Amino acid sequence: MIDSNFDINYSYPLIGVDEVGRGSWVGPVMAGAAMLDLEKPLHKKLNDSKKLSPEIRNEILVSLEPTTLFGIGEASNFEIDQKGILSATFLSMERAIKNLIKKLNKKKLSTILIDGSIMPDFQNKFDAEIKLIKGGDGKSPSIAAASIYAKQTRDKLMEQIDKSYPGYGFSSNMGYGTKFHRTNLIKLGPTPQHRMTFKPLRNFQEN
Repeated sequence: MIDSNFDINYSYPLIGVDEVGRGSWVGPVMAGAAMLDLEKPLHKKLNDSKKLSPEIRNEILVSLEPTTLFGIGEASNFEIDQKGILSATFLSMERAIKNLIKKLNKKKLSTILIDGSIMPDFQNKFDAEIKLIKGGDGKSPSIAAASIYAKQTRDKLMEQIDKSYPGYGFSSNMGYGTKFHRTNLIKLGPTPQHRMTFKPLRNFQEN
Protein backbone atom coordinates (compact mmCIF):
# COMPACT_ATOMS: atom_id res chain seq x y z
CA MET A 1 0.00 0.00 0.00
CA ILE A 2 1.29 3.44 -0.93
CA ASP A 3 1.64 6.02 1.85
CA SER A 4 -1.59 7.98 1.48
CA ASN A 5 0.04 10.94 3.23
CA PHE A 6 2.99 11.27 0.85
CA ASP A 7 1.45 13.96 -1.35
CA ILE A 8 0.35 16.24 1.49
CA ASN A 9 3.99 17.24 1.98
CA TYR A 10 3.71 19.35 -1.19
CA SER A 11 1.75 22.47 -2.08
CA TYR A 12 -1.73 21.93 -3.47
CA PRO A 13 -3.23 21.95 -6.13
CA LEU A 14 -0.99 19.04 -7.05
CA ILE A 15 -0.89 16.48 -9.84
CA GLY A 16 1.13 13.32 -10.39
CA VAL A 17 2.56 12.35 -13.77
CA ASP A 18 3.94 9.06 -15.08
CA GLU A 19 4.59 7.39 -18.44
CA VAL A 20 4.12 3.93 -19.87
CA GLY A 21 5.34 2.19 -23.00
CA ARG A 22 8.80 3.67 -23.07
CA GLY A 23 10.49 0.34 -23.78
CA SER A 24 7.88 -0.99 -26.19
CA TRP A 25 8.84 -1.54 -29.83
CA VAL A 26 5.42 -0.48 -31.07
CA GLY A 27 2.98 2.41 -30.83
CA PRO A 28 3.15 5.59 -28.78
CA VAL A 29 4.73 6.35 -25.46
CA MET A 30 1.87 7.53 -23.27
CA ALA A 31 1.72 9.61 -20.10
CA GLY A 32 -1.00 10.04 -17.53
CA ALA A 33 -1.63 12.94 -15.15
CA ALA A 34 -3.82 12.68 -12.08
CA MET A 35 -5.21 15.10 -9.50
CA LEU A 36 -6.62 13.23 -6.53
CA ASP A 37 -8.99 14.53 -3.91
CA LEU A 38 -6.62 13.96 -0.99
CA GLU A 39 -9.47 14.28 1.50
CA LYS A 40 -11.13 11.16 0.13
CA PRO A 41 -10.05 7.62 1.12
CA LEU A 42 -7.88 5.87 -1.44
CA HIS A 43 -8.33 2.36 -2.78
CA LYS A 44 -6.31 0.08 -0.51
CA LYS A 45 -4.54 -1.56 -3.48
CA LEU A 46 -3.42 1.67 -5.15
CA ASN A 47 0.17 1.09 -6.28
CA ASP A 48 2.61 1.16 -9.17
CA SER A 49 0.66 -0.04 -12.23
CA LYS A 50 3.40 -2.58 -13.08
CA LYS A 51 2.66 -4.42 -9.84
CA LEU A 52 -1.06 -4.79 -10.50
CA SER A 53 -3.17 -7.07 -12.67
CA PRO A 54 -5.42 -5.51 -15.34
CA GLU A 55 -8.44 -6.40 -13.23
CA ILE A 56 -7.10 -4.62 -10.13
CA ARG A 57 -6.01 -1.60 -12.17
CA ASN A 58 -9.52 -1.31 -13.57
CA GLU A 59 -11.06 -1.71 -10.12
CA ILE A 60 -8.86 1.11 -8.80
CA LEU A 61 -9.71 3.38 -11.74
CA VAL A 62 -13.44 2.85 -11.22
CA SER A 63 -13.04 3.82 -7.56
CA LEU A 64 -11.02 6.95 -8.41
CA GLU A 65 -13.01 8.31 -11.35
CA PRO A 66 -15.78 10.07 -9.34
CA THR A 67 -13.29 12.26 -7.44
CA THR A 68 -10.17 12.40 -9.66
CA LEU A 69 -9.21 14.54 -12.63
CA PHE A 70 -7.17 12.67 -15.24
CA GLY A 71 -5.20 13.83 -18.25
CA ILE A 72 -3.65 11.77 -21.03
CA GLY A 73 -0.93 12.54 -23.54
CA GLU A 74 1.01 10.57 -26.10
CA ALA A 75 3.87 10.84 -28.55
CA SER A 76 3.57 8.63 -31.62
CA ASN A 77 6.08 6.10 -32.86
CA PHE A 78 6.96 8.58 -35.62
CA GLU A 79 7.72 11.28 -33.03
CA ILE A 80 9.78 8.75 -31.07
CA ASP A 81 11.83 7.95 -34.19
CA GLN A 82 12.24 11.64 -34.96
CA LYS A 83 12.98 13.05 -31.50
CA GLY A 84 14.32 10.06 -29.56
CA ILE A 85 12.53 8.24 -26.79
CA LEU A 86 13.50 10.59 -23.95
CA SER A 87 12.30 13.77 -25.68
CA ALA A 88 9.16 11.97 -26.88
CA THR A 89 8.46 10.81 -23.31
CA PHE A 90 8.70 14.38 -22.03
CA LEU A 91 6.42 15.51 -24.86
CA SER A 92 3.79 12.95 -23.85
CA MET A 93 4.01 14.15 -20.23
CA GLU A 94 3.59 17.78 -21.25
CA ARG A 95 0.55 16.87 -23.33
CA ALA A 96 -0.96 14.93 -20.41
CA ILE A 97 -0.53 17.92 -18.09
CA LYS A 98 -2.11 20.25 -20.66
CA ASN A 99 -5.00 17.81 -21.09
CA LEU A 100 -5.66 17.82 -17.33
CA ILE A 101 -5.29 21.60 -16.99
CA LYS A 102 -8.14 22.07 -19.49
CA LYS A 103 -10.41 20.46 -16.88
CA LEU A 104 -9.34 22.72 -14.00
CA ASN A 105 -11.55 25.72 -14.85
CA LYS A 106 -8.61 28.16 -14.72
CA LYS A 107 -7.41 26.93 -11.34
CA LYS A 108 -3.58 27.10 -11.22
CA LEU A 109 -1.35 24.21 -10.28
CA SER A 110 1.15 24.55 -7.44
CA THR A 111 3.06 21.27 -7.75
CA ILE A 112 3.72 18.67 -10.42
CA LEU A 113 5.16 15.39 -9.13
CA ILE A 114 6.89 13.39 -11.86
CA ASP A 115 8.14 9.84 -11.60
CA GLY A 116 11.81 9.81 -12.59
CA SER A 117 15.21 11.39 -12.04
CA ILE A 118 15.66 13.55 -15.18
CA MET A 119 14.03 16.98 -15.32
CA PRO A 120 11.79 17.20 -18.40
CA ASP A 121 12.55 19.88 -20.98
CA PHE A 122 8.97 21.12 -21.13
CA GLN A 123 8.20 24.06 -23.43
CA ASN A 124 5.58 25.18 -20.89
CA LYS A 125 6.55 25.13 -17.21
CA PHE A 126 2.89 25.65 -16.18
CA ASP A 127 3.88 28.16 -13.44
CA ALA A 128 4.18 25.22 -11.04
CA GLU A 129 6.98 23.68 -9.02
CA ILE A 130 8.11 20.46 -10.67
CA LYS A 131 9.39 17.78 -8.29
CA LEU A 132 11.09 14.60 -9.48
CA ILE A 133 10.29 11.53 -7.38
CA LYS A 134 12.52 8.54 -8.09
CA GLY A 135 10.34 5.43 -7.87
CA GLY A 136 7.40 7.80 -7.51
CA ASP A 137 4.82 5.33 -8.80
CA GLY A 138 5.45 3.30 -5.64
CA LYS A 139 5.47 6.31 -3.29
CA SER A 140 3.03 9.00 -4.41
CA PRO A 141 -0.69 8.21 -4.69
CA SER A 142 -1.07 10.83 -7.44
CA ILE A 143 1.77 9.38 -9.52
CA ALA A 144 0.45 5.84 -8.97
CA ALA A 145 -3.01 6.90 -10.15
CA ALA A 146 -1.45 8.54 -13.21
CA SER A 147 0.52 5.39 -14.00
CA ILE A 148 -2.59 3.22 -13.78
CA TYR A 149 -4.61 5.55 -15.99
CA ALA A 150 -1.85 5.69 -18.60
CA LYS A 151 -1.33 1.92 -18.52
CA GLN A 152 -5.02 1.10 -18.93
CA THR A 153 -5.41 3.65 -21.73
CA ARG A 154 -2.36 2.44 -23.62
CA ASP A 155 -3.29 -1.23 -23.23
CA LYS A 156 -6.67 -0.52 -24.84
CA LEU A 157 -4.90 1.22 -27.72
CA MET A 158 -2.54 -1.74 -28.19
CA GLU A 159 -5.55 -4.07 -28.35
CA GLN A 160 -6.90 -1.91 -31.18
CA ILE A 161 -3.53 -1.98 -32.95
CA ASP A 162 -3.52 -5.77 -32.59
CA LYS A 163 -6.79 -5.93 -34.53
CA SER A 164 -5.31 -3.81 -37.32
CA TYR A 165 -2.02 -5.74 -37.39
CA PRO A 166 -2.67 -9.28 -36.16
CA GLY A 167 0.05 -11.85 -35.76
CA TYR A 168 2.43 -10.05 -33.40
CA GLY A 169 0.54 -10.57 -30.14
CA PHE A 170 0.18 -6.86 -29.36
CA SER A 171 -2.89 -7.40 -27.19
CA SER A 172 -0.84 -9.53 -24.80
CA ASN A 173 2.73 -8.22 -25.13
CA MET A 174 1.71 -4.55 -25.60
CA GLY A 175 4.43 -4.18 -28.21
CA TYR A 176 7.30 -5.27 -25.97
CA GLY A 177 10.03 -7.52 -27.34
CA THR A 178 8.79 -10.95 -26.32
CA LYS A 179 10.01 -14.07 -28.07
CA PHE A 180 6.68 -14.37 -29.90
CA HIS A 181 6.86 -10.76 -31.08
CA ARG A 182 10.47 -11.14 -32.23
CA THR A 183 9.77 -14.41 -34.08
CA ASN A 184 6.77 -13.01 -35.93
CA LEU A 185 8.49 -9.74 -36.67
CA ILE A 186 11.06 -11.74 -38.63
CA LYS A 187 8.28 -13.63 -40.42
CA LEU A 188 5.93 -10.73 -41.13
CA GLY A 189 8.17 -7.68 -41.14
CA PRO A 190 7.54 -4.41 -39.30
CA THR A 191 4.20 -2.59 -39.25
CA PRO A 192 3.67 1.17 -39.62
CA GLN A 193 3.31 1.20 -35.81
CA HIS A 194 6.83 -0.09 -35.12
CA ARG A 195 9.53 2.23 -33.81
CA MET A 196 12.13 1.87 -36.51
CA THR A 197 14.97 3.44 -34.50
CA PHE A 198 14.66 0.73 -31.82
CA LYS A 199 16.61 -2.49 -31.85
CA PRO A 200 16.03 -4.97 -33.45
CA LEU A 201 14.14 -2.76 -35.93
CA ARG A 202 17.35 -0.95 -36.90
CA ASN A 203 19.03 -4.30 -37.49
CA PHE A 204 16.00 -5.41 -39.47
CA GLN A 205 16.37 -2.45 -41.80
CA GLU A 206 20.13 -2.91 -42.15
CA ASN A 207 19.72 -6.56 -43.05
